[in-house]
Amino acid sequence: MLASSASGLGESQNAMRKSTMALVATIGLMAWALPASAQTQAETSPFRSLGLAAICDNCQPEKFTSDCPGRLEGPNFDRSGNLWMVGIAPGDIYRVSPDGHCTTVAHSPAPTGLRIRADGRVFGVDHERGLFSIDPATLQLTYITNQWNRQTFRGLDDLVFDKSGGIYMTDAYGSSALAPVGQLFYMRADGEITRLISGNLAFPNGVSLSPDEKMLYVDDWGTNRIFAIPVVSPGRINVEGAYVFAYLTGGHGPDSMTVDAKGNVYAAHYGLGEVVVFDPHGNVYGAIRLPNGSGLLTTNVALHDGYLYITEVEQHTVWRVRTKIPQE
Repeated sequence: MLASSASGLGESQNAMRKSTMALVATIGLMAWALPASAQTQAETSPFRSLGLAAICDNCQPEKFTSDCPGRLEGPNFDRSGNLWMVGIAPGDIYRVSPDGHCTTVAHSPAPTGLRIRADGRVFGVDHERGLFSIDPATLQLTYITNQWNRQTFRGLDDLVFDKSGGIYMTDAYGSSALAPVGQLFYMRADGEITRLISGNLAFPNGVSLSPDEKMLYVDDWGTNRIFAIPVVSPGRINVEGAYVFAYLTGGHGPDSMTVDAKGNVYAAHYGLGEVVVFDPHGNVYGAIRLPNGSGLLTTNVALHDGYLYITEVEQHTVWRVRTKIPQE
């Protein structure tokens, strides 16, 4: 009886194998018969990795400086080639010479972002004190405002200028993936401030503009994604036309970013020690990774004189990579 059952089972298994082999053969014939366009669909999918060859050659970061203490953020270059940054933990503003020597030039309680206006004046945000400016000649720091419509900001995190002199600012503190109450503001050159997005953002971090200023990019750190928001005119956005530009995988989230002259987006991926590069359509080129053992907390990026500069806060270091595309 047992022998008979085992024999029946064996015949059943053999039949299943033959059926499976026939199915595989049929699928193979179908694939062979498909037109070339269908066979290469996976290769031409817009979601494939484009590869970093268009961005950099060996893409191996080199250390630029580790002289500045504190949690480094907000890298920007002035006309003389000096690198300006903030140190969030010590509350310092740094100016780094082209040879990598770091000098503390000002102090603010909790600076988180920095940008240099076209006229050379330095602007920054402090999540306790709001928007400030620094005269590059006298190094005098002046607080501009920490309020909108008589309400105090939750805690500004980053900023970017448009060509009209207006400033887009992310208001992040107190928000998270579980409390998406982050905001986005715009301050005109005359000082008038408008709230563009009220809530719904899970720690809105970096903010950048496309070269033609028709698209605004906002890092949503708490949900590990980047939003693209159409700009109608300076300070006016099309919220209904906004969409998720990119999702990131792993780490904590996109911290801050920059855009090059071709519209490619470079996002510092906090927690993975990398900068993820996207084309203007959201296709990913790949990730530029810091060397092993160099820290995983990449916070921000800046393009200058043929290099991509990367700040990393775990080891208070600035790295750089030679690139092929002009700066923003």
